[in-house]
Amino acid sequence: MPSSIEGLIFPTAADNFSKTLTALKRSTLSVQNRLRSIEADAKFVKGVADFYGLPVVANERCGSWYIAPAEKHGSAYFKSTDGHQGQWRFSTRRLNLQLLAIIGKHDGCIIVDSTRRGKSMPDALSKTFPIWCAVMNRLLFLEITDCRLLHTPSDVVGASEHTQIEAKLEGFVTEIKVEQLGGTIQHLAEMSARI
Repeated sequence: MPSSIEGLIFPTAADNFSKTLTALKRSTLSVQNRLRSIEADAKFVKGVADFYGLPVVANERCGSWYIAPAEKHGSAYFKSTDGHQGQWRFSTRRLNLQLLAIIGKHDGCIIVDSTRRGKSMPDALSKTFPIWCAVMNRLLFLEITDCRLLHTPSDVVGASEHTQIEAKLEGFVTEIKVEQLGGTIQHLAEMSARI
């Protein structure tokens, strides 16, 4: 009786099986297949944008692969690392203030990004962008408490992590005020409201 699974398969059959798996993996990673995948994803993005009637913004660098240049309304830079577990932060170096005018003019936008295989959503979209929205809303809409809430996708961000991020939001707002960026943000919001 064989002592391992490898002993159940004839050595030449196991070798051929391994080579076949390697060849299959290589073929799925081919340039042609990757380009087909990008094309299919770009069609999906366009369909969603058309359905909602919202402009499309690329989260650089990967988001631009999925948006036709003529359809791209702008770029943003939300880093996934700002949304990593326990490392949540609001970047004062990447304020993405250009989004305020787009969101104000169109009552929203669609941010496009990608992530590695096996992950349902990039941290930039599931955490970093929601943090940005909650902080901006706290700075811009002082009198509207409902819009100050943090909204994260519950199927990606657990309740405990959501609560931990939410506890940091006022600290992020204070940090912006200390760095005297709040006036700049308020000024841009007033300008975009006139558009």
